[in-house]
Amino acid sequence: MYFDLSSLGLHFDTIIVLGMLLAFLLNLFFYVSELNQDKSLVITSFFMAVSYFCSNHFIVLENSNINIYIEWFMYDFITLLLIILSHRFFSGISTATKYIYVGLVINSILYALIHIDLMVLWNREVWWFWTFYSFSVNIVDFLMIVALITNKDFLLVNKVKSSLFQKKCKKYSNI
Repeated sequence: MYFDLSSLGLHFDTIIVLGMLLAFLLNLFFYVSELNQDKSLVITSFFMAVSYFCSNHFIVLENSNINIYIEWFMYDFITLLLIILSHRFFSGISTATKYIYVGLVINSILYALIHIDLMVLWNREVWWFWTFYSFSVNIVDFLMIVALITNKDFLLVNKVKSSLFQKKCKKYSNI
C-alpha cells in the first residue's frame, strides 16, 4: 500500500476544519441548552469555524497562486479583527478567546515569515524553518480547537502571567 506523505497536510487541514466546526456546534449547543452561557465561546468559535471553512474551501491548493501564505495571513488577520470587534460590543473575553488571540497572532507571523522566505527572498533550499513552520501551524491550530472545547487554561498561561505580574509589582513596591 502506498502512503503519500505530501497529502498528509491536506488531511490534517480537513481535521482542523472539522474540529473548528465541531467546537462551534458544541459551544452553540451548550449555550442553547443553558449549560454554559458564555457568549464569548459561541462568538469566537463561530468566527473560527467560518474562517477555517472558507480558507479551506475557497483556496484550491493545486491551482493556487504564489500569494497563498498572504491569503492565509489575511484570513487570520480578518478573523482576529472580527473576534476583537465582536467582543467589544457583545461579551467579555473568555479564556479560550485569549488562546485564540495568541494562536491567530502566532499563525499570522508564521504565514508572513514563510511568505517572505519563499516569495520575497526566493529561498528554495530546505531548511529548519520550513519544518518548524509546518509543525507549529498545525500544533497551534490543534491547541486552538482544544481551547475552544475546554475553555480552560491548560497551558497555565494565566498562572504564569499572574506570577510574573506579582513579582514585577513586588519589585516596584520595594523601591
